[in-house]
Amino acid sequence: MKLRSRECPNCHRLVSIKTCSTYFLHGINRTIRCNHCGSELMLQQEPIPFQWCMFAGFVCGVVPAEYFLYIRQLGLSKSLLYAALIGLLGLVICMILILNKIYFKKILN
Repeated sequence: MKLRSRECPNCHRLVSIKTCSTYFLHGINRTIRCNHCGSELMLQQEPIPFQWCMFAGFVCGVVPAEYFLYIRQLGLSKSLLYAALIGLLGLVICMILILNKIYFKKILN
């Protein structure tokens, strides 16, 4: 039986987004507890490779800043503001992709 993303392999219920968001702050080498049955869960694999997230951050931050600064010829503050907004949008998209690619495995005791 194939598990859905963020599904606990023990109770087959979805682990909450709040519980899964610890991976954004603390990295993927952590165990978390299912908020329904309390069992310890670990990621099967890295949801999205770190290099791709770095590349997405570069594309969402530097490329728009260069575009607004040199092609549209806006001022430095305006181009950085627009680039920051586009970068924030890219960050949210990366977070959604990571949450949709989280698969857990049981920890054998």
